Amino acid sequence: MSKWENVDMAQKYFGAIMVNVSGVELLIVNLKTRKTIERVTKEINLSDDIYHDHRVQYEIVSKVAEALTGFVQILHDYGVENYELWGSQALSQAINADFIADQLFMHTGLEIRWLSMSEEAYYRNQDLSLSFKDSKKVSHGIVYLVGITSGNTSITQFDDGKFVTSTNFALGPIKIAEDLQSLRQSAPNSIGVLNDYIDSKLNDFDMGKPASFVKKPDPTKIFLLGTSPIKSLVSHYEKDHSLMSIDVNAFEALVDDIVDASDQYLIEQLEVNEDSVPLILPELLLIRRVIQLTNAKEIRFSDSGIVDGLVNNEAVTLGYSKDDFTHQTITMAVNLADHYDVEPIHRDLVTRFAMHLFDQLKPLHMLGPRERVLLQVASILHDVGNYVGIHEHYIHSEYIIRHSDIIGLSRIERSIIAAVARYHSSTTPSEDLSHFSQISAENRRLIAKLAAILRLADALDDDRQQKIKKISVSIKTHSVVITVYSNANLAYENWIFNSKSQFFKEAYGLKAVLKQRGVKD
Repeated sequence: MSKWENVDMAQKYFGAIMVNVSGVELLIVNLKTRKTIERVTKEINLSDDIYHDHRVQYEIVSKVAEALTGFVQILHDYGVENYELWGSQALSQAINADFIADQLFMHTGLEIRWLSMSEEAYYRNQDLSLSFKDSKKVSHGIVYLVGITSGNTSITQFDDGKFVTSTNFALGPIKIAEDLQSLRQSAPNSIGVLNDYIDSKLNDFDMGKPASFVKKPDPTKIFLLGTSPIKSLVSHYEKDHSLMSIDVNAFEALVDDIVDASDQYLIEQLEVNEDSVPLILPELLLIRRVIQLTNAKEIRFSDSGIVDGLVNNEAVTLGYSKDDFTHQTITMAVNLADHYDVEPIHRDLVTRFAMHLFDQLKPLHMLGPRERVLLQVASILHDVGNYVGIHEHYIHSEYIIRHSDIIGLSRIERSIIAAVARYHSSTTPSEDLSHFSQISAENRRLIAKLAAILRLADALDDDRQQKIKKISVSIKTHSVVITVYSNANLAYENWIFNSKSQFFKEAYGLKAVLKQRGVKD
């Protein structure tokens, strides 16, 4: 192989490494052809430490580091130069997560990036989302993608292949198993109590859904993502090792049998790994409740995992793919705005103005497409705080955004969006330094740039009368001229604009100037 072929291969190949509470996984893919080059999984049980002691023992961290060192060697053998390490949300909750990250970096040179629950769902769903897109002429009906990890459950809804909504719950089989153990010692009907417990955790299932989809009676189907032990159990129970789906009635019969089954039966007859035995019933009960909530009539199994989505995301970033799923993040933001009764006409106009300003001001801010998404979400959600109260609504907006579940966003990104929403109104970061100081210097600069744009966009429709329908932007030596097209009296808009534009000068070093041009009828 020539030197140039080696260089070309190194550019096209990408390695995604994921460490979670059940072990580590490596996926190497040719981004141009989307062909899998290598997939390696190493099982290491970290869940006992995390859920019992909330701390991962040094010996276990050493095993992870050893496995990752082997992965790095595989990457080097293939000549892969572009690779990254991610960690699951559950693992990031360990009280020594910083120690884990530091140890892994010292042993492997890999810097871990922790995923949020929303990001995990976003990446886990992508393989199946692509299959829906590829077969868009086929009517899929209502489909739910259900991702169950040790401590979390995500439920994402599609209607005829189109993303509708996604919800995450801090509920997984390990947490349920712990509670089941204590319940069996104190409750005569432990299964009934456990079902009530699961219900209580899933009671926000319809939150944020469009009204037309809430409790829709049409039959649906669910895809279980990455639940290999359950798929294996069902295959052995049905005596069909090629099984990829099961109808709900057969699944209900299986659950009824497992409720009274002995551990010995699970291990010997259904070939359940001994370590997984305590988790089987909790996961089955959780799936059964999801079936009831979604009105599912069929269950399908999928091996689609987080690393597959991470690879797709890298292909999009490097221009090898156009399968970008950020529209799901935008849809969730709109769902959230609707849930909090944000007035849609003002919301959409401010968002349109903000996007136009962002695009035209790129020579000044030098920000990329991801920052554009953050501004778009902030524009959609900047007024959600009005639901709590109009007085200082921007503070309520910040709180709601920080504590909301928006698919595809990291915890840091959610904090940035919340801060941009906080500073869209009267208060600015420079006037609120004590609150602002908890954020890194790089993100403070980003928040300032985005908030300055949103303040201008919001000022152009501050009275909610939509007097301005169109704007244009011109960058001058000492100013940015924003020309608005309107025949209305804009005295109020000029006053608000002059007030809100002061922070733009702080952030960009240029004065924002408002000019009006009439529109021919």
